[in-house]
Formats: sequence, structure tokens, C-alpha cells
Amino acid sequence: MAALTMTSESKRKRSINTSWSERTDGELVLLTLEGKQEAFGMIVERYRSGAVRLATAIVGDWEAARDISQDAFIKAYRALNTFDVHSPFMPWFYRILRNTCLDQLRRKKRFRQMIEKSVVHTEDRGNLWDDISRSDMAVIVRKAVMCLKDKDREIIELRHFSGLSYREIAEILKIPQGTVMSRLHCARKILQEVLIKDFGIKAGEI
Repeated sequence: MAALTMTSESKRKRSINTSWSERTDGELVLLTLEGKQEAFGMIVERYRSGAVRLATAIVGDWEAARDISQDAFIKAYRALNTFDVHSPFMPWFYRILRNTCLDQLRRKKRFRQMIEKSVVHTEDRGNLWDDISRSDMAVIVRKAVMCLKDKDREIIELRHFSGLSYREIAEILKIPQGTVMSRLHCARKILQEVLIKDFGIKAGEI
């Protein structure tokens, strides 16, 4: 009988988790504000890997990015009552994440950090262009991106690795969409130059 009760309880929990995973960001925020803490856990699970990638693009350190992302989620949790439940969560959260990253850089006086010795984590990141499919090329592209200046690295990350729209990027960075497009064009050009000059990639391979 006890085993049957435990099985029923497990099924109930799985059902709750499944229903939450199908809810929108806004619905999960509302549930969190109603006191259901597990709902925010679902939000964290949904955006954790993307948050770490974006933080890494700014601070240039994967381990530090994990801690910064955790801090940003805590700040977001405390500020949930300011979130518009009809809007996407990620652009709103990214502003918090970005400010947390910049605060960290200011505290440590590290406005620029190059990756010399780090493990490049390529899981669940996608490639920059559709024709880049080999894992070794993906690693090279990721390393090249980390060699860019902060503003170039950030906009490449937002557009090509996180898949945000021009409008969403404009909202996050608080710049016009036209500026987003021009900055992205310049960043792509610089990235291509880095790949060719520093990584020995032939122009035809890009």
C-alpha cells in the first residue's frame, strides 16, 4: 500500500512539473508571485544555460559567468513584481544579467578579459552560420568570438548564439534597431578578420 502511495505521489509531481513546463513565462511569474516557488525554478531551468552563455560573452570567464548568472536570477526573483507578464522573460532578465556582469567587471576592474586558458563549452550552443557543422570549427568560432571587444562579442552572442531578434536586442541595449544592424554588421566583419588572421581559417571556409 505504501509503495502504491509513493507511486501515486511521484506521478502527481511529474504531472505538476509537466504542466509547468508547458506554461508561458508570464504564467510562471504569476505562479511565483502567488507563492509557488517551484514555478520560478522552472524559469531558471528554462534559461540557465542561455544566461551562462550570455554572461560568458560579457565577462569572458565561464566559471565567473555561472556565479554571476545565479546572482542575476536572485535579483530577478526579487524584482518579479516589476515584470510585465505579457512580455518575453529573456529580454527583461538579460538587462538584469548584463548589469550584474558590468557591476562585477567594475568591482574587479576587469573591463577586458581574454581567454588564454579555458575550456570552451560548446554544448547546446549552435553554430554561427548554418554551414558550420563540424564540432572543431564550432570551437574555433567560439574562441574567435571570445577574442572580440566586449560590445562586438555581446551583439554576436545575442543575435547568433541566443537567437534574439533585432527588436529584442534593441530593447536590451537601448539602441535603435538600425544601430543594432550596423553594429552587428561590423562585428561580423571583425569576427571574420579574426578567424582568418588569428586562426588560419580560409575565407572560403567561413
